[in-house]
Amino acid sequence: MANLQKHRAHESLNTDTAAVWDLITNVTDAPVSGGTPENIDVSGYHTLGLTPAAEIYIHFHNTSTATLVIADALKLASGLSFIKIPRGIGNTIYFNYLATDGSSTCELRVVKM
Repeated sequence: MANLQKHRAHESLNTDTAAVWDLITNVTDAPVSGGTPENIDVSGYHTLGLTPAAEIYIHFHNTSTATLVIADALKLASGLSFIKIPRGIGNTIYFNYLATDGSSTCELRVVKM
């Protein structure tokens, strides 16, 4: 009998699917001098598509009031990036971001998948 399966069981578990595609309208964030990061609730999604106009600091946390410690945050360059949303930090997950340039704000386009 012919094997009609496209993937083995362990290969099937590594595929990505996106049931929804939510585009967030252009958001701008406060400069570093303001110190308070902006946040987006990303609970229920598995990937973020991001296009910042300039470098930003990013961090995931389980509360919307979390502070973003620049020394511990990742720095994301301008341009298109896709980032997996981490699990295991809580039922509610927030994506925190902050502009690296202390003198201006940064435009950010976000797609939640």
